[in-house]
Amino acid sequence: MSDKKKVLFIINPISGAKKRIPLDQLIDRYLDKKRYEPKLHFTTARGDAIAQSHKAVDEGFHMVVAVGGDGTINEVAQGLVNTGIPLGIIPRGSGNGFANYLNIPHDPGKAIALINQAQSRAVDTGTFNGKLFLSVAGLGFDARVSAAFDVFGKRGLLSYMYISAREYFRFQPKTYRIDMNGSTVETKAFLLTMANSSQFGNNAFIAPNALIDDGLLDVVVLKPAGLFGAIGVSIRMFMGTLDKSPYCETYQADNLTITHQDSEAQIDGEPVLVEKETLIKVQPRSLQVVS
Repeated sequence: MSDKKKVLFIINPISGAKKRIPLDQLIDRYLDKKRYEPKLHFTTARGDAIAQSHKAVDEGFHMVVAVGGDGTINEVAQGLVNTGIPLGIIPRGSGNGFANYLNIPHDPGKAIALINQAQSRAVDTGTFNGKLFLSVAGLGFDARVSAAFDVFGKRGLLSYMYISAREYFRFQPKTYRIDMNGSTVETKAFLLTMANSSQFGNNAFIAPNALIDDGLLDVVVLKPAGLFGAIGVSIRMFMGTLDKSPYCETYQADNLTITHQDSEAQIDGEPVLVEKETLIKVQPRSLQVVS
């Protein structure tokens, strides 16, 4: 009987805008075959990674590795939360916010070397009306951009920047009621983000001080700033100083309810439809991640 640990690589073959690489050959080359027995699955549709991750748990795999962007990582994590089975990551997405926070190398060979070490840590996850998120979930402008980007047809940072600029001139801020920590905040906001980790992706820091294992979410309210103010906000976001902006308010909570007029939201960069009341909760240290 083999003493090797079974590892399932769930690969999204169309993630990101990067040059296609022979992932099967790289895994064969860099994975420690003395310790691990790999199996590869290439996803065929949205939701496939969720089913495969649950199946891997049932079949006794020792680790499941997500190869893709934040959306793929989220799907794989859905099968692993509260199981103790670690999630490995090979970043191949457009933004890679979760991997960036954990300092996981973008180079596949180096990411596989990290998987060989199999050192995992427990991190928090969040739920947004019961749907899992690892990095960020939000309402407002980032949700609008996420929905537009999803149907745009081209991936990558330049496409995201184009969509953001286009949607900025169409977007109308709305009023949100936030119930948290026993009190209520009612505010007009350009966007409202619940951050478990610090960034959207591409090193755009929406919550520079967020910690992924403190049992709390950073609730970021970004106020309407006008065109020139928005330029300053964007610069601060990439400098990691958004929390110093006069247009930014940050709270912390382990659960909150938001009453709003939005019909769309984003969860780890993926667009979702929402009702007028949204419940967000943190699940402390509920996921093991190799990092």
